Amino acid sequence: MPGQMTLADGVRLRVRPIVPADREPLADAFDRLSDHSRRQRFLGPKPRLSTRELDYLTDVDHVTHEALVAIDETTGQIVAIGRYATGSGGGVVADMALAVVDPWQRRGIGHALALRLFERARANGITRLTGTALADNRRVRSLLDRLGFRVRSVAAGVVEVELDVPRPAPPRPRYRCAPRASGSSSRELRASLANTRVR
Repeated sequence: MPGQMTLADGVRLRVRPIVPADREPLADAFDRLSDHSRRQRFLGPKPRLSTRELDYLTDVDHVTHEALVAIDETTGQIVAIGRYATGSGGGVVADMALAVVDPWQRRGIGHALALRLFERARANGITRLTGTALADNRRVRSLLDRLGFRVRSVAAGVVEVELDVPRPAPPRPRYRCAPRASGSSSRELRASLANTRVR
C-alpha cells in the first residue's frame, strides 16, 4: 500500500511497508534519534539496535506484524516508522508503536502513520490495539488521546493504553437531481419538499 503523505508545509513523504532491505536505513534512522527520543520510544536507555532486533523489525509478515515507513523523497532517508505486532501466537490484539526522527517531530507524521496502521490492522482482522508510553511523555500521551486510546493502567511511571480499532466512516449517499417539473407538478414538488424533514 505505497502512498504519499503531504505535510502542512507542503513537504511530501513517501509511505510504504517496510522490507528486509530496510535494515541499514532503519539503523540509520535509529542513529538520528536523540537519546531522549530513544528513551521515550523504548521506555529506557537504548544506545543501539542489535542484529537480531534489526532482523525482527524489518522482516515482517505484514499481517500479524506490520510496519510502515515514511521516507523523505529528497534524501531517501526514513524519517518515521509506525508498527503493530501481535504476540507470537497471533490473535486479534496487537501492540502499536511510533517513532519520528527528531527534526521531523511535531509535524503530524505520527498521527498520519497511526491512521494508516488502523487501516492495515482492520484489514488484517486486528480488533484492538494497545500501547505504552512514559507517564511524563506528554506529547505522545496527547497524540494517543487524540487518536482515541483510553488509559488502561498507570504503574511505575508507564501508562498502558488501548483502543478498539475504529471502523471506517460510512460513505456519504449520493443523490441524483430529479427531472425539472413544470406547471402544477412543479408547485406540488416544491410543496412536498417544503414539508419534508431530514431525520
